[in-house]
Amino acid sequence: MKAYFSIIALKFPTMRFLAISAAFILLLHSCRYKDEIEVVNVNNEFTMAVPNYLKKEDELKQGAPFQYCNRFRNIYAVVFSDEKAKVNKDFSAYYKEQTQIIKNVLEKPGVNDSVYVEVGGATGIRTEIFGRMQGENVYYSHLLIETPQKYYQVCVWTRGEDRKLKYGNAIESLLLSFKLIK
Repeated sequence: MKAYFSIIALKFPTMRFLAISAAFILLLHSCRYKDEIEVVNVNNEFTMAVPNYLKKEDELKQGAPFQYCNRFRNIYAVVFSDEKAKVNKDFSAYYKEQTQIIKNVLEKPGVNDSVYVEVGGATGIRTEIFGRMQGENVYYSHLLIETPQKYYQVCVWTRGEDRKLKYGNAIESLLLSFKLIK
């Protein structure tokens, strides 16, 4: 009879461990984001394809009509524009000025990649800028788009090389999802 109770005593901790492990795995699985994309219409001016883990924000850049982020993943995205008539600069001069603004806030800034692209019915320059800010590595993906009346800037950034590598495809997709509404 003692042996029978010893076997039951051994099975209960094992069963309890399995039940707790299964519950923990289910909890972790339920916390994952689904890779769903929502197309967001911004003031009937342009659209962006936004992953569902990014949420609308109001404090990333004052006056920017598109501001989304996920503070847990450290991914931030803004889109803003300037009237070309007010800026009074050609595309090349405006591009240099805007990328320099980003470089000025970084320690030891560098540019990885800079290419001309066609995005959402307009042309632009896509640039990767990296550096350190407050002791952390910061990676900016910057897209400057020229339209007949405006310059649009799409900026997506993250902290840490591991996040840049992990979310690089999502950042690229978000950046290049910009589409003008005609």
